[in-house]
Amino acid sequence: MIYSMNNAFFKHINKEEINKKLNTDSFPFSRHLFWDTPVEKIDLQKNKHHIIERIITRGLLEDFYTMLQLYSTKDISDAILRSRVLDAKTANFCSVIFNIPKKNIHVSPYYS
Repeated sequence: MIYSMNNAFFKHINKEEINKKLNTDSFPFSRHLFWDTPVEKIDLQKNKHHIIERIITRGLLEDFYTMLQLYSTKDISDAILRSRVLDAKTANFCSVIFNIPKKNIHVSPYYS
C-alpha cells in the first residue's frame, strides 16, 4: 500500500497539463532523464523498470506524479526492489512512500 500521497505533495504542479500529456502519444517524462537513449525508442511498458528507476533516482516532482499515474504500485515496488543504483536517502524515501521494508531495498555502496 502506498503512503498517503495527498494533494499537498502535488499542489505546485500543473496536474491538468500532465494529465493532458498522458492522453497523447508524446513521451510523458522529462527528456533529460534519458540522455543515453532516444526517447522515441523507449517503450513505456517494456522499459518500465528502467523508467521507474530513473524517475525515482533523478526525476522531478512532475515525473514522479506522471509515474504514479502510469504504473501500478506493484510495478513501482518491483522496480525499486530490482534496482541496484539506489542511494541510502532514496532507499529510505522509497521505503516510506511505498511501504517497502528498508532491509529489502538494495543500497548501492557506489551511490551512497
